[in-house]
Amino acid sequence: MLELKVIDEIIQEPLGGAHRDRDMMLEGLRQSISKNLDYFKDLSSEEIMNERKNKFLKIGRNKGFVSNPEDLSTLTAKPNNFDNIIKSKKFLIGSAVAVVLLSLIAFTLF
Repeated sequence: MLELKVIDEIIQEPLGGAHRDRDMMLEGLRQSISKNLDYFKDLSSEEIMNERKNKFLKIGRNKGFVSNPEDLSTLTAKPNNFDNIIKSKKFLIGSAVAVVLLSLIAFTLF
């Protein structure tokens, strides 16, 4: 999720899990929230809205549809070979379906 930019950071847990040291977790959470809110302190409400909108528009872009995540106008689908695979296997799939149907008909007749 961090790599896809869905989350901003990972808050470290104590050895054994968050329930082992409540005070450490609360302090880490407090620091994270303060740091992330401080970023927005000097921005106008419009700038904050644009920041948040752009953040969500960019989620997964490096792994998905655009080569430059800063330029969202380049949104294009990456080519894939799925259509070619389906077309090349169409005869095989059709044959398999026909065999299954004939088998079911034969089974119900006997």
